[in-house]
Amino acid sequence: MERKVKLKPVQIGMWLFTLALFLAVVLARIFFGSPGFYWVFGSIQFLFTVMHLFVLLRTRYWIYLVPVSMYFFWGLTFLPPLADHPWHPYFAGVSAALLFAFIFVLISKRINWRYKEILELAAKPVKETADGFTHRPFPTGSADFTRKDILGLSRYLKRYVVIFPFIESDRVVLVVPEYMWLYMVLFKKTYNKETYVAFENSGNVTVRISRNDYRKYKEELTFDQLCVSLGDLFKQFMQWYKDGTPEKILDKLNSA
Repeated sequence: MERKVKLKPVQIGMWLFTLALFLAVVLARIFFGSPGFYWVFGSIQFLFTVMHLFVLLRTRYWIYLVPVSMYFFWGLTFLPPLADHPWHPYFAGVSAALLFAFIFVLISKRINWRYKEILELAAKPVKETADGFTHRPFPTGSADFTRKDILGLSRYLKRYVVIFPFIESDRVVLVVPEYMWLYMVLFKKTYNKETYVAFENSGNVTVRISRNDYRKYKEELTFDQLCVSLGDLFKQFMQWYKDGTPEKILDKLNSA
């Protein structure tokens, strides 16, 4: 019987980043008054515009037009030089409408980072509690797929920000990073310290779970079973993709 496995707090770096931006806005208001507040707050909106634009270009998922447009119009609304622009009321109205659209997108889980869900789903079938952690990639058997299949699956999962793929000559590596922004926006090029599932041209599937991710679980889990479970999860994703029902992947992730 599968069980619910709890995780320690994840993506603390993003919370700290958000806190830093909040403090910047507060300090700007304290030291520079309303103009300082609007300059900093408006500039942050354009920063978010650029970040989400990178994700849109990387994933080619049209839904990211919603946050890109929302943050862009928020920037137009709050930057002081545009306060007296004749179109300013329209900027404000459009930004408000896009805010409601963005809330709907979030509630419907059309935009959702999947790192936590992947770790939770991988842990569900694990019944034993022994450490046995190793840095080495763990072989989890083979699967029935072609190079074309895994390339298609990697594009699909990247589109919905489930993984970030690395296409190599002998395999495709599906990385499950805690901070997807590092790959989407900052163009991080390495994955050796991340959790990943590698589909090799030979048909073998290899899993690596990072020490940092392994320590995210509140209870100790048998490491080899956890690796096998993560491999099986992605093999199931592959089968659904081959069957022409990839939407089951998102349903599975949302169920977590």
